[in-house]
Amino acid sequence: MRNGLNITGVSETVHELREHPEEAIADFAVAASARTDDHGVFRARAQTLRAGTIRVARDFRLKQRSFTVEAAGDCTPHGSDADGIPTPYESALAALGACVLMTKVNGYTARGVTLGALRVTVRADLALDADGKPAAGAPLSRLAWHCALDGDTSTDTVTSINRLVTAFSPNHRVFLDASPITVSARVERGDGTTVDVSVPWTPAAAETAAVCPVEADVVWENGSEAVYRTALTVNGVRRRSAPLIADQPKQLVGIDKGPNSQEILLSALCGELAALLEEEAAADGTELHDPVLRADGRIDTRGMLNVHREISSSFHNLAIRLTARGDAPEAQLRGVLSRALSRAVLPATLLAERAITVTVAHGDEPRLTYHSTVEDAEGIRDEVTRRQREAAAS
Repeated sequence: MRNGLNITGVSETVHELREHPEEAIADFAVAASARTDDHGVFRARAQTLRAGTIRVARDFRLKQRSFTVEAAGDCTPHGSDADGIPTPYESALAALGACVLMTKVNGYTARGVTLGALRVTVRADLALDADGKPAAGAPLSRLAWHCALDGDTSTDTVTSINRLVTAFSPNHRVFLDASPITVSARVERGDGTTVDVSVPWTPAAAETAAVCPVEADVVWENGSEAVYRTALTVNGVRRRSAPLIADQPKQLVGIDKGPNSQEILLSALCGELAALLEEEAAADGTELHDPVLRADGRIDTRGMLNVHREISSSFHNLAIRLTARGDAPEAQLRGVLSRALSRAVLPATLLAERAITVTVAHGDEPRLTYHSTVEDAEGIRDEVTRRQREAAAS
């Protein structure tokens, strides 16, 4: 046991995954009423996790706060600045930072490095339109994360672990890669019939009038547990969220103290879309009764561990599904959903490949800086694969 993690069985796990690939699949999901309350707060709940052939109960609530309400300065009923609830944009960055941090803890532990402290801070710019709202369909820009490490290890090890993280951390890859989201909707009519509504969408191209700095700061506690706080600067005022916990399920070497980074990202996607759906439905009088959003995504451990080179190491198979009751014409329903999705920032951010700036600080050593790209990440995977084959042949 080192750093609060027991990963001694990893080699056995790799062998098992080759024999039983169905055990490599972890499907995460969150679901919630697609409504925000009077204070713009959206509440989601982590759903049962499918980890291989077992089902794992998850009982975590995740809250997101509407950016529009936040920007208007309504901080009630949460009271003080420290009690703030993150917006979906802050939560998305926290999901990236928590996953990067956890991948690093695993990497250092596997190399026999005892960590003193580890912190990952993620920053990005949120484009705003002339009304001070998130610019429709404009991806987060200047995405970057910084890692501060305290541990008795060499610069070569720090460099090696960092390169591997940019290739194998599932949430780093979901932001790095082109990660489209499948969207569907099913509406139950008053007569008991149902209609499946196709939802074509492309990000809108609104002009940017200003940018809003967004940040998430994730601090390692022990094992797979981390505490994160987020920050948003609106109209020159910086607001921080309350401290929140991220952890892994016991089946993924965690201790179940909070939602994991994949569930946090899915909740952020649902939270942003819920607020936009409300706005678009209200704008043209479309009635959606009891709307529920569910977001799903998958990790294939064979990709994370490079058991099979061709399998993605990213958090993938992203899907959002809306169910509701209503009698509005199908074209009207499709229009509401398509406009909401086209305005959404987070799906647009994940839709296309992007580079991520990475810096690492280790004690008094010179700071390391990288520009992580898909090409670089795939090159690292090729290199790891070659070494694995050479080791197997020797």
